[in-house]
Amino acid sequence: MTTIEAPTTLLRVEPIHPTIGAVVHGVDASRPLDPATVAFVRQALLDHKAIFLRGQHLDLEQQGRFAEHFGDLTPHPIQELAGGYPDFEWLMQQSIRTRAEGWHSDMAFLPEPPFATLLTLPVIPPVGGDTLFLDLEAAYNDLSEPVRTLVDDLTVIHYADNFQDWAWGPNVDEARRNQILSWAARPVEHPLVRVHPETGRRMLFAVTGFARRIKGLSEEESKGILALLAAHVSRAEYVARFKWSPGDIAFWDNRTVLHRASIDFGDTPRPLQRVTISEFAVNSH
Repeated sequence: MTTIEAPTTLLRVEPIHPTIGAVVHGVDASRPLDPATVAFVRQALLDHKAIFLRGQHLDLEQQGRFAEHFGDLTPHPIQELAGGYPDFEWLMQQSIRTRAEGWHSDMAFLPEPPFATLLTLPVIPPVGGDTLFLDLEAAYNDLSEPVRTLVDDLTVIHYADNFQDWAWGPNVDEARRNQILSWAARPVEHPLVRVHPETGRRMLFAVTGFARRIKGLSEEESKGILALLAAHVSRAEYVARFKWSPGDIAFWDNRTVLHRASIDFGDTPRPLQRVTISEFAVNSH
């Protein structure tokens, strides 16, 4: 872990877990950040993989401006293909899941997935609705030597087939429907084990969520290895839980983290405000 001296005494990092997750204090995300503060936040993200800023209460424009200190924003492909998200009421009527209740890395079905996600909940449920974060670096390091040797050179094929049903939404015409179906059926390959481009450390990558099979293995072999890894990474010692307050920001590194919502808030609304960053800017904006 690298230490960067805080540019002011107001800035400090409060870990919530031994290896993943920390609250960063002293940052006003609604205002432009000076380079020293950007560097401090950036290092906190690399060190803790998921960081949290309490009580920021940003609108979407402010959230985007804060995110742009760390790289270029990128939209979800479904926004471009379908002309915006489908009608969520229609999706629920069709029994299509709209909640991110399974472990996943955002948009791992893309050839170049976004490096980071910034999420805020303007309104929180009265009970439940936490977000859980999983440390893929620690999980990789704890694999036995034979299993690490086995997985080090494997390639996983990912699909966006979760979104095929969205092609039939009420706001999607035939041309866009065909685009969505074609896009969702496109296989994308990623190494099962990646070297983090910023830290140089090795980690598993997106072993659940959009991962469908391991290239070059039989279906039985592939399912067995992915199931073994899914069970291993979801052990409690690799998981940090973030309990939301209104206006909080969660900022996480998709390259080394899986996340999921805790689906324990019933039918209470839990609106999300999310932006994603395509690549970590070497020089801050």
